[in-house]
Amino acid sequence: MNKPIRILGIDPAIRKMGYGIVESNGDSVQLISCGVIDGNGNDQARRLRQLYDGLFEIVQKYAPEQVAMESVIFVQNRKTAIDMGAARGVALLLFSLKDLPVFEYSPRTVKIAATGRGSARKEQVSFMVRAVLSLNSPPPVDAADALAVALAHLHNLWNVQKGYDFIS
Repeated sequence: MNKPIRILGIDPAIRKMGYGIVESNGDSVQLISCGVIDGNGNDQARRLRQLYDGLFEIVQKYAPEQVAMESVIFVQNRKTAIDMGAARGVALLLFSLKDLPVFEYSPRTVKIAATGRGSARKEQVSFMVRAVLSLNSPPPVDAADALAVALAHLHNLWNVQKGYDFIS
């Protein structure tokens, strides 16, 4: 990968959607930005609008070329599943309107890419994200998860370029 590529990683949630943007040129990677988009209030439509507006601003400002998003995980709470699906839908709609390709990775795949273990805890993922990106302090947990998704996608791109399969 000789041409620089900018990847937006997303950890979808309706109240705190994590995002992380990394850029790579060859085998090096650097942090561009990361944070959390807050969906405030009790009204679902308002929270979804806040997520849309926040993602729109991020896409406009940082111009990612690809998006990597964590896929749906098994949840026992029906309301949580519905809210997460709504948040993912808003994000997917925006990315489609901006003609951005979206790649999805399971939480287990992201954890394997970040730590080598599919059952790693959030603290372990955050530690590895901090180390790989040479950060002075850990990012917010949701942002660290989003950065881990972006890094998993980047590793996938590197492996495909080298002719290897990625862990699925």
